[in-house]
Amino acid sequence: MGKNARLKKERKFGEPKEHGSLGGKEPSSLQSSWEKFLTTIIFWGASISLLTPLIYSPKYYFPFVGPKSLYFMAFCQIIFFAWLILAIYNKKYRPKTNAVLLTFGLFVFFMTVSSIFGVDPSRSFWSKFERMSGLLMWLNMFGFFLAVSSTLKTFSQWKRIFLISLGIAFVVSLFGILEQQEVKAVTFSDRMGVTLGNTSFLGSYLIFNFFIAVYLFFQERKNIILKIILGVMAVLSVVAIYLQGARAALGASLGGLLLIGFLYLAFKVKNKVINLISKVAIAVGVLAVIASIILIYFPNNPVHNLFGKMATEGRFANWTIAEKGFLERPFFGWGPETYDILFPKYFNPCLFTPKCGGEFWFDRTHNIILDTLVATGAFGFLAYLGIFFALIWVLRKKYFKDKTIDFWTFAVFSVLPVAYFIQNLTVFDMVGSLMMLALTISFVAFLATLHTPEKTKTYFTAKSRWPLGITLCIGLLCFYYLLYKPWQLDKNIILTVQAQYQGERLIGYQKTIESSSLGKYQITDFYADFSQNVVQNNIEKAKKEDLIREIDAVVKLMEQRKKDSPLDYRITLKLAQLYNTYVLLDSTKIDLAQQYGEEAMKQSPNNQQSYWVLAQTKLYVQDFAGANALAQKALDLEPTVLRSYQVASQVAAVSGDKEKAVEIARKAIEINPDWLKDFSSLLSQATTTATTTTGS
Repeated sequence: MGKNARLKKERKFGEPKEHGSLGGKEPSSLQSSWEKFLTTIIFWGASISLLTPLIYSPKYYFPFVGPKSLYFMAFCQIIFFAWLILAIYNKKYRPKTNAVLLTFGLFVFFMTVSSIFGVDPSRSFWSKFERMSGLLMWLNMFGFFLAVSSTLKTFSQWKRIFLISLGIAFVVSLFGILEQQEVKAVTFSDRMGVTLGNTSFLGSYLIFNFFIAVYLFFQERKNIILKIILGVMAVLSVVAIYLQGARAALGASLGGLLLIGFLYLAFKVKNKVINLISKVAIAVGVLAVIASIILIYFPNNPVHNLFGKMATEGRFANWTIAEKGFLERPFFGWGPETYDILFPKYFNPCLFTPKCGGEFWFDRTHNIILDTLVATGAFGFLAYLGIFFALIWVLRKKYFKDKTIDFWTFAVFSVLPVAYFIQNLTVFDMVGSLMMLALTISFVAFLATLHTPEKTKTYFTAKSRWPLGITLCIGLLCFYYLLYKPWQLDKNIILTVQAQYQGERLIGYQKTIESSSLGKYQITDFYADFSQNVVQNNIEKAKKEDLIREIDAVVKLMEQRKKDSPLDYRITLKLAQLYNTYVLLDSTKIDLAQQYGEEAMKQSPNNQQSYWVLAQTKLYVQDFAGANALAQKALDLEPTVLRSYQVASQVAAVSGDKEKAVEIARKAIEINPDWLKDFSSLLSQATTTATTTTGS
């Protein structure tokens, strides 16, 4: 058989003979029992990790995110340390240098640098249970990548992995369709998205599996039944994306499919005219997409305006905040997971209005470009882009130059990262999409090393046990501190607030916080909200000493967090609110309430919440002029916020100026007549008073 014929045969999704399966065609004599055992762990560990999207438990703090992320990272660590043992003892399992490995490694390196030198290294490393996408997750993804790309060395193994992924995605898609039909048994959240908890996260996960189904559909030539099943899976995933309303994922999926069609016409059809026209169409399309991406960020153009109608003005306000943050720290960024520190600093008062979406806490920009720029700076962003360029460069080289892959491998896995990147211009990653991204990158890295000579030099004999012992010890320590303790923490958060007795609950607060640093800021904030509500709801019927014990416990926790992250506006604001509540029980706390209120105002001078909370403090010391001035300042920041009018009218009423309170209420109703119900009680009292006065 000639070389070209042999390469053509190998480009089919089959089993290249010189790349025998680690547990298949390769003779068993070439593998020790330990080698077989570890490679089996890696294959099945990677396969079982793909169940991540189905992991859900209401017993956890964030049931859609925490359990999934800890589950996935657990298998990442299992397969990583299994691979590490293989790589130590046998050189053939060590990663071969390629563009994908270099760019992925470079991005993780810059993310690490950004975390170390960012505004809060602990937050950057651990993240929080609501997101779980900090440096820890990316290190686990990189470990997954190293293990899988270096160990799975045959197309048949990858085909099995992909089929397992599609089987799980089929269940998710089916649930998504049934959930949209209001089947309660598969409804897990009022935000839809089945077990992923959000339609956008569902779409981000399914977009990968849609393209994998398309890929296997065109690769399958013998098994017609399997081909039909793959076609059904592809269609079902798109239907689920559409019915769930994941617009970005739907547009990216259909656009990607169209691009694959043009690639086929450009490189597979044997007609020069069609080839030329298709290539021109691809070039024009690429330029149009790039131009549209750029125009989104500049106001007063059709692309920007259309995007604003599809989303809200709040998205643009958020992006402006991110741009200012990037310019402040342009090289290495603020660190991963620290946007909620940057966000209040450049807060836009418009965010409290319906025009800007009415959402005033953001920890993401909802745009992959700005998210990456803010988190890791220009260096990290360029490295992140480098991953996508490396994927396409490797696939192009393997198809056009080396001729070791077929057209469908080249086309589908070139389009997939592009489609994924484009849909991420409006959403952000969670564990489901990050898992699929790691799997995709690993597959292309495997393709990059096809037909490279295997080096099987053994570095340690079976009698050299010390590398094995050290690796196992490190692995167990990582598993215990990075996964087991956070898992215990996540499980105990809800159990703690459900404790029957106050003493048990307050001790539980401290124990859970001390058990792991994962999500420590968010958990402390949650405990503070819970106890503050307990105090406010029982202030007239519970013992004063019990209420003081309650509020004092969470104040001390928040003070600890304040020392850990002094720039966090949310912590400062929460302390001001807590001390305002504390003042109702102990008037000596008024100075601390004022101190934190003033600090909150300095940290976020354009945020109305700063003025509202300090105005409350001023009322406690009967500084009515100061309280009214602060309430007016909040109104001046943005004159169309209902809450500002409510606070201003209440402050005026407490100050004894009923006429001003009524005047503020009437001004609010002039701005929005729908607000009448919010001031009906105040206005009816004013009318009654006026009638009584007239009658007298």
